[in-house]
Amino acid sequence: MNQSSSQMEGKIEALSQRHMVEETFHDKKAQRTLKPENRPSARREVYPEWMDDEHWHILLSAAGSLRGKRVLDFGCGPGHSSRAYARQGAARVDGFDIAGENIRIAESAAEREGLGDRVFFRRLAAEEIDYPDESFDVVIGKAILHHTDLDKTAWQLQRVLRPGGTAFFLEPLAHNPLLNLYRRFTPWRRTPTEKPLDVDDLDKFRAYFLVSYEGFYLFTLLAHCLQFVSGSRTVFTRTRKALRRMEVPVLRRFPFVQRYCWSALIVLRKPMDGVI
Repeated sequence: MNQSSSQMEGKIEALSQRHMVEETFHDKKAQRTLKPENRPSARREVYPEWMDDEHWHILLSAAGSLRGKRVLDFGCGPGHSSRAYARQGAARVDGFDIAGENIRIAESAAEREGLGDRVFFRRLAAEEIDYPDESFDVVIGKAILHHTDLDKTAWQLQRVLRPGGTAFFLEPLAHNPLLNLYRRFTPWRRTPTEKPLDVDDLDKFRAYFLVSYEGFYLFTLLAHCLQFVSGSRTVFTRTRKALRRMEVPVLRRFPFVQRYCWSALIVLRKPMDGVI
């Protein structure tokens, strides 16, 4: 076996192991969330329920009207987002996730809500999706890219998006030292294979897309610290609203500090002629 073949086999094995870790973690997470007794206390609830709603609002506002479009829910989780896109008027929504437990929950909920004829789910890894070329007008994903091999994922995205199509992702960023300290001391909250995005990681997508990003949540990180200390959702909510009002104009006026935000909206636009 030559060196090139050996390296290729090593990469395939590493990706397979990565998928196994991700699938196991998210299967267990999906099973836990089905049990009300597993709801975290205010002090431990780093990702409150309303934040999910706010994240989807950011993504939907960026994507605009989905009416009549074919949408790919990239890493659909238990399918809440897929059903929301269908209710927004998407002609068809395809969602995939690496965790079979998430797919089971997603399919059951779609049938229960009468959306089984427009929303379809499959258990797949992001790097290995096999949808036909140029299938989708819009791709939307939340906190999924940083779990994947970005080179392989970028290629798959450009393959399945139609010319003129756009992908929208909300992802954690890797530049804030305080966030990184928190991540170091709470490894159980994430998989060992995930890695928050460095803004330089976006270069992997620039061979195929016109790329832009916008940071969210900088000053508001202080509200999470106060919640941890006080254990009070009321303190958190009031503090966060005030800090959010302060940070929005700062981030717009000084875009270079956006890299230190918790999350970023990443927009990937595929040119009509395929030429960057």
